[in-house]
Amino acid sequence: MKAAENAGVAEKDSKKTPEESASSRIAIPLTNKQSKKSSESSSLPLPEPVKRPMPTAIYPMLAESVAKPFDGPEWLFEIKWDGYRAIAFITDGKVRLVSRNQNDLTQRYPELKHMAQLIKAKTAILDGEVVALDAEGKPSFSLMQQRTGFRPGGRRVAGNPDLPLLYYAFDLLYLDGYDWRRMPLEDRKNKLASLVISDDGVRYSDHYPEHGKALFEIAREKGLEGIVAKKRACFYEERRSRDWLKIKIRHRLECVIGGYTEPEGSRTHFGSVVLGMYDKQGRLIHVGQAGSGFNQKSLGEISGVLKKIETKKNPFFGEVEALRKVSWVKPELVAEIEFAEWTEGTNLGSGPKLRAPVFLGLRDDKNPQECLLQEARRSLTGN
Repeated sequence: MKAAENAGVAEKDSKKTPEESASSRIAIPLTNKQSKKSSESSSLPLPEPVKRPMPTAIYPMLAESVAKPFDGPEWLFEIKWDGYRAIAFITDGKVRLVSRNQNDLTQRYPELKHMAQLIKAKTAILDGEVVALDAEGKPSFSLMQQRTGFRPGGRRVAGNPDLPLLYYAFDLLYLDGYDWRRMPLEDRKNKLASLVISDDGVRYSDHYPEHGKALFEIAREKGLEGIVAKKRACFYEERRSRDWLKIKIRHRLECVIGGYTEPEGSRTHFGSVVLGMYDKQGRLIHVGQAGSGFNQKSLGEISGVLKKIETKKNPFFGEVEALRKVSWVKPELVAEIEFAEWTEGTNLGSGPKLRAPVFLGLRDDKNPQECLLQEARRSLTGN
């Protein structure tokens, strides 16, 4: 498999990749043909789906992070979509969307209610991601934030229902009375591709064998978040697994908000959010503060959220460096943060810090306990 010489040129119409949006084509000029190795016959008996009742709840399989892209004949590579993970339960022509934390998302995304009619199955469970696209047809986490709004006091506000969404389906877990989770990934994906009728609301997220480095470079050129590597023979496990690996182009992670600083000068509401991550002992460790990435509207909205969870107790373990006039909050909110690199703390014995962190948005689809310091450091440095 080779990337096309011109990264902006799509394949022939009959082989266009589903990563091309309907509004503005984003061509991924790689072929997704199986390698010779994968197509060779095997003397081993072929696995089959297991007949059983349809599960009522599934926790999504999660990927570990690695720092660099790689190639390998045992791997499939996919685009990493910059949205919200959702399991789709399809029954009797209706769909129920459930978040990774088992929250029902169906009413939140009414434009996706028709997706059951676009899946050629009576009953099915799909894994995928709800994505908002920008004017160029690229996934945008910022637009996803605008679409969903924030949730102060359990109430969602500031959402923009006019921003269109679509669902990228990338895995098949159950189909018409049969459980597919113990089938090899490549078989699940090939079957899924035959079921999805792609339109502006639902699309199949294709895979590209072996050549992760080429796909990573194309994703970089297109301004996408990154790629995901998946072992082509792996089963679906309801946990985090190294059979799935995510490789991000920009350094991004989720942090817990443990406080905020007072505004200075013409700034209103607050100056920055104070960020932390949990260590192996379950202690919240300060990793920096983000003051950029906000506009006047988001400052006001997030300030309202923070004031509702203020506390007199410092939630951090150890020293909180170089901060003055901090208001502490309960460690309940998760922020998406973009940053330049990890640096060591300025004081002897202090922990690592984020350099140039930028606030991208709140993540109500993530638990604070998932913000793990050692894992985040290891994914970037390899240590």
